[in-house]
Amino acid sequence: MLPITLIILGGILLIAGIVLLLKSPKSESLNQVILAVKADGIMTPKEEKLIREVAQSEGKNADAAIAQIRKELEESEEGSETELIDVNQKAGLDFEKFVVQKFDRKYFDIRNWAGDKFVEGRYADTTTQPDVQLSLKLRGNSYPFAVECKWRNQPKGEFVRFANDGQLERYKTFGQRENYPVFIVLGIGGKPSDPAELYIIPLLDLNKPILHRGALGKYRKKVDSDFFFDQELNNLR
Repeated sequence: MLPITLIILGGILLIAGIVLLLKSPKSESLNQVILAVKADGIMTPKEEKLIREVAQSEGKNADAAIAQIRKELEESEEGSETELIDVNQKAGLDFEKFVVQKFDRKYFDIRNWAGDKFVEGRYADTTTQPDVQLSLKLRGNSYPFAVECKWRNQPKGEFVRFANDGQLERYKTFGQRENYPVFIVLGIGGKPSDPAELYIIPLLDLNKPILHRGALGKYRKKVDSDFFFDQELNNLR
């Protein structure tokens, strides 16, 4: 009788142990929970509660674990934003290089090539100026002008935005102060280093930093052609 009783008791204890194991947070280790949260990229209230339960069951500091997770998630988010900024900056620089190469060095000097470097709201004056300031050299004379380079991947809808209101006003102020023409060189599609479409838009023609696709036609330029500046008409083509 005793052996049967022990067998029954053992079975009951085994079943109870399995149930407790399934219900216990220990069925998932703290490291596994942390990895799952970090993979998801966000820590929800339920996940934080689970981390506390598992950490407590393992005799670990839940607050320290949660603080570390939050720190790593923030660093991961900042890294992603930095990568996005770096990609945008590279695209802008690649298109600027494409544009600069359209000016034959025998006839054009680069007077200034601005860089968009800043920190905590502090930046050089050239950051608010058009990207590239050039001069046409012709028979001993110099004819200055400036270009702002904008590349856009295939825009959605019928309008193309190439600046914000503040930028457009700054470029106009710059042109008036320096007393020479400013042009928007717009690339669309393809790659920044090899756009599918190319347009040269005189800043004087613009009242808003946005144009309908249908209005761009008269400004279109062959992608494989060099640029020429007509000093008499102050026109870049």
